[in-house]
Amino acid sequence: MAGLKELVESGRLESEQISSVPGDTERGTSEFAEDYNPNALKGLAGIAIAGAGAVALRNPIGRAINKIASLKKPKLDTSRITQPVDEVDEVLSIVPTKYERGKAMMKPQISLQEQIRQEAIQRSNELKTIAYQKPLSRGGKTDRIGSSLYDYIARHPIAGARKASEWIRDLKSGGPGSFKTGNPEFKNISQAVKKEEMWDSNIAQFNKQGELVGGFLKKAEEKNIPLTKMDLLYIVEKSPVNNLKMRKLGTNTKLVDEAEEVGGQMNLALDNIKNKAMALEGQGDELVQVVDDIATAQKSIRSTNARLTNQFRVVENNDFDNVDQIFGSDIANFKNIAERAAALGVRVDMDDVTRLANLAKSKDTELTRLFGLQKQQGFLPKYGSYGEYRIKGGDEYFENVVYYPKPLPAGQRLPDDFNRHYQSNYGATKPIPNQIYHTRGSIRKGGTNGNQKIMLIDEIQSDYHQKLRKINPSRDKVENAFGNEIEFFSANKKLDKIISEMTDITKKGMYQTEKDMINFKKLSSDFDELKNNSLNLANITNKKTKDGIPFLPLYGKENWGSHAIKNQIKDAADQGVSWVAISPVEYLHHAKRTKFLGDIEFYGNRFGKAGFKNYGGKQGVKRKNENDYEVKIEGFTDPNKKATLPAAMEKLAKQYNSEVKTIPVAKSDPQKPFKVVKSVDNTDKVYGLNPDKAGTEHVAAFKTAQEAQYYSGRYGGDVLELREGDPRLYMDAFAIKVTPEMATKPFKAYNTGGLVVNIFAWYYKPVITIGDNYHGK
Repeated sequence: MAGLKELVESGRLESEQISSVPGDTERGTSEFAEDYNPNALKGLAGIAIAGAGAVALRNPIGRAINKIASLKKPKLDTSRITQPVDEVDEVLSIVPTKYERGKAMMKPQISLQEQIRQEAIQRSNELKTIAYQKPLSRGGKTDRIGSSLYDYIARHPIAGARKASEWIRDLKSGGPGSFKTGNPEFKNISQAVKKEEMWDSNIAQFNKQGELVGGFLKKAEEKNIPLTKMDLLYIVEKSPVNNLKMRKLGTNTKLVDEAEEVGGQMNLALDNIKNKAMALEGQGDELVQVVDDIATAQKSIRSTNARLTNQFRVVENNDFDNVDQIFGSDIANFKNIAERAAALGVRVDMDDVTRLANLAKSKDTELTRLFGLQKQQGFLPKYGSYGEYRIKGGDEYFENVVYYPKPLPAGQRLPDDFNRHYQSNYGATKPIPNQIYHTRGSIRKGGTNGNQKIMLIDEIQSDYHQKLRKINPSRDKVENAFGNEIEFFSANKKLDKIISEMTDITKKGMYQTEKDMINFKKLSSDFDELKNNSLNLANITNKKTKDGIPFLPLYGKENWGSHAIKNQIKDAADQGVSWVAISPVEYLHHAKRTKFLGDIEFYGNRFGKAGFKNYGGKQGVKRKNENDYEVKIEGFTDPNKKATLPAAMEKLAKQYNSEVKTIPVAKSDPQKPFKVVKSVDNTDKVYGLNPDKAGTEHVAAFKTAQEAQYYSGRYGGDVLELREGDPRLYMDAFAIKVTPEMATKPFKAYNTGGLVVNIFAWYYKPVITIGDNYHGK
């Protein structure tokens, strides 16, 4: 038997299946390919009276109109021929031969219901097998972040239609919470179904008392609609958490690396000419002028490199300048100086000069094209200049935004204050709709051997959920419009029944009685009434959803925070990164801005803990009260408690053959000894930092002192020489190792099942001091 999803194959709701949080590769294409509209689903499937089958037409009302017009069930259009053929050949290919007719007559005939039952069993077994072989992959569709709810439903032993109350009973039992597919390769990986996933998929919404308060199954129970596992899996697949995308915003640091290489070669060549010129006896005015021009040319080249470093590696400016002819007149000046010096008797290898000038020209063209393409795509970072939210000095800066890529159902739109970032059309970054969260960070060196690639996460923020926790933490005003088509399934079933009764009457032909004719008119009237009621229902549903707060998934910092960590681990695996680390509060959040309790409890310190000993209100740690005012906490933070993100990392490490620990992370490239540094206020003894590792933030690093000094003079900061092996090159951070299992096996989307409980209640409540064990909740 085909379920809802299978029956919409001929009219997909989306142009392609979307794995949970893949890279956003649809650059240059429309974000809003097609609406999710439960009031007129293309290919919407209605459930038959027996609850075991469905037919795909444009919508339930249109489907019923077609039926009543013809007084017979419509059939799916089937394409017999995929290539154009002659009409006669087509007829011959369709008409069965005598042999085929005889063979068909010898086949045992089975009823439609039996055929449906057998198909249902076959499909059910296929789903069970795939869920066993590829857990958390939503039937083999993703290897990134998948669904345990999907596997639980797919592995259910009953193939046919069941009452909604039976599904509800199963989901309320302890089965989902202890569920495992049984695959031995996933024996250490949690596959438990969290109630939060049931809530977000709109399958079933349970309150903290375990009572069913909403969702698809509640409406199905009220309307006595039986459902198969395929029907429920269709809803799970349409859940927004299973259709998220990630937009990766960053700069192409190849611009900086290759420009530095070319600029460095030109400066070395100019140094060589200068030294030879100054070594000549009896220097005339023209030769002195050449030496002066060399200094000017070298300054111009350093200016170009400093600008590219500041714009593309440090990402200090959000307004990305146009890069036309990166070296511009530098190449012409270089050749002119070499020719003049040679004419004045300086030994210059003009072949080498020509080679280097041509190399610079080709790189100039290539890099200008690369930047122009990146800027045109609108995938450049937007908030690099907000230095209080990041640690500078990394090799590559990034901003990753996870979002739902299509318009919300039923005409819902997020108010501006629910998505405060990435909304403006100004600048080099395209607006991004329906953001779940964004992550900022950098790629660096460090790790156990000092030269591994490290992804350092500076910030994870969810505008939507942070706004929601302030205005409606219980989420009782949130309207989840995904899956609202259950109302139309109900109408579809009733239409089926009306058509069936009308068909029975018409079959009587001349034997119809006056009572039959009266009944036929009544059925026709009932049909019209049902049609109007369904349309009214659509209006009521739309009004309700528009009046409520639009829904987005992953409520609670434990869910969206953990999801972000999993997503970054997958991204790190794609890039060959060895460790994913969290910027410690003593280097960032409490060193550069207000020392919020929420930050240390979310990000943690370099040991992954939510506090330091004897560190609290007297040391400036604050929280926000019920009026959103900053107030100092009472007591101290808890140095023994795991912070939210490190705790999530620890759980993943146990499941995916990994480890978590404090590792050294380079403040800037260790192979570039000349650093531009700025002061950071993190030398307080309460942090317990080594004096060599405290007090400074690296802004940029260079191969030569001249480059560093020029950058410092133009953009600020002090120049410091630090050679490889110097402990001042590194800071410590809590990190998780990226293992092969993390690269190949999917993660589970949900970390906890918060339901309607206000998991942020600690944010508002008065704090209580319990000796040194205070933890701010």
